Amino acid sequence: PLLLDIKVPYRIAHLLFTIFVAAIPSIFLNLPIGLLSNLYAEKKRKKALAASKVKIRGMDVLLSEKVMFCIVMVPALWLFYLFLLLFLTNLDYEATLLFFVSMPIAAYAGIMVTESGMVDYKDIKPWLMKLHPATRKRLRQLPKTRMALVQKLREFVGEFGPQLGEIYYEQEVDWKKVQGEASSDLSPPPSPNLGGQKEKKKNI
Repeated sequence: PLLLDIKVPYRIAHLLFTIFVAAIPSIFLNLPIGLLSNLYAEKKRKKALAASKVKIRGMDVLLSEKVMFCIVMVPALWLFYLFLLLFLTNLDYEATLLFFVSMPIAAYAGIMVTESGMVDYKDIKPWLMKLHPATRKRLRQLPKTRMALVQKLREFVGEFGPQLGEIYYEQEVDWKKVQGEASSDLSPPPSPNLGGQKEKKKNI
């Protein structure tokens, strides 16, 4: 319990830290591209669905258009920020070049940190539920429930298993033989010879 009480605040603090670290690069470098790519790809997807009789949802078009859009627009956004730094700020060329070179690194770091933050966000709910007394009570009862289920399963197998014959007793089973016997048992009976009856009626 002490370790659990320490782990939950650590998860929350780690989530807040990752959000803070990923906020600046994600907002300025990744968020515009993400929003624009969603709009562009969704427009292309609807157009492809209207022109095709085979596509159901067009998710392949959506993903491929997003990839192509990002390949073109991500460097374009970096160049746009470079021109803003050159013409709208008093930074020297060395500092401007440093900012431009660090943009790909910052964008990649923003993506990785955001992914880590999403993992922490999904993990927080189960950890918070574990702090609740009712949830802890259910977790303590879980091993007993599992053992009771195992016992019922063993009793079921012991009762109905011998009815399977070779499948239950033999260590190695010829499944092709078993499948052949099962298919022969399930095959419909041969139909009566109606042709012979018709011939008899004609002779009469």
